Amino acid sequence: MENRIWFLVISLGVLWGSSFLFVEILLQYLNPITIVFLRVSIASAVLILFIYATKQAYPLSASDLISLLIMGFLNNVIPFTFITIGQQTTTGGLASILNANTSILAIILAAIFIPSEKLTLNKIIGVFVGLIGVIIAIGYQNIFQFLENSIGKYFILLATVSYAFASIWAKLKLTHLPSLIAAAGMLTMSSLILSPFVIIYHSSELLNINVTILLWSVLFAVLCSVIAYFLYFKILESTGAGNLLICTIIIPPSAIILDAFVLGQVILLTEFIGMIVIILGLIILDGRILNLKNEA
Repeated sequence: MENRIWFLVISLGVLWGSSFLFVEILLQYLNPITIVFLRVSIASAVLILFIYATKQAYPLSASDLISLLIMGFLNNVIPFTFITIGQQTTTGGLASILNANTSILAIILAAIFIPSEKLTLNKIIGVFVGLIGVIIAIGYQNIFQFLENSIGKYFILLATVSYAFASIWAKLKLTHLPSLIAAAGMLTMSSLILSPFVIIYHSSELLNINVTILLWSVLFAVLCSVIAYFLYFKILESTGAGNLLICTIIIPPSAIILDAFVLGQVILLTEFIGMIVIILGLIILDGRILNLKNEA
């Protein structure tokens, strides 16, 4: 890759890695649903204003709106909420490590639902290695222990399942839409889905938001959704989806370093080993670094 593309990929990985830090900070003030609502609604408003200012309007059919609604559930509402709930009992570092499981699950689901996405040898090995990494990170002795103080790990794993299904849904239903329109539509639908819950159950919390909370929320939305989406689309336009897997590899160490620097969190040895194994699995999935042939 060119140096410019490397810069975009690394920047995107760091931005998405920082999302776990923002969640940790905002959980000190807000409940998970409100945090997610502020992220998607602020990002949606910014993207809509940008589309309007740059005159990139695009006519959406009823079918498009339904597809975007489902995408909003799968790619924003469910995973954002589950990750935020999960981080109430799990560090941002571990959350980011488990979140890397998304690419592994997406490979499996793509092979099931998309005929052209076949399981190649490097994908099979990468999936197997990645799953071992997840088990190490969680702790094999804890896999079937659903204790209240450790249940967050499983919410985060459920979030990765939703992300994986979202990637399949996007490939099947949204590839005809301009990327920016799809992102704005998805975030807008997510905001509409969450609005009734926030108004009914958390309106007092919204009314009591101070300048500090609002600033953190705006930074969260702009950096981790708006700017991140711009980088995401630029990478897709420049080199295709393959290099986004490298971005996934960058997210966990970015999150761990940021959490350690800002919040003083310490990563456990088992979590660190699990991260290394998951990253190895992602490298094998990618295939290019190890020059693995894409043949089953």
